[in-house]
Amino acid sequence: MRTGLLIIMMMFFAGLALDIVVPAIVLLALVLADRAIYPLFYRRLSERGAA
Repeated sequence: MRTGLLIIMMMFFAGLALDIVVPAIVLLALVLADRAIYPLFYRRLSERGAA
């Protein structure tokens, strides 16, 4: 009885941790991609404006 409850609790908390971690990783990836891509666009816009 106690082992089954422990397994259920472990599955619940593992699922809860995944529900929190996955959006955090996606958000971090978006922020890093934005920081990597923005300078490239900014450089192109400044070159286009100077030409």
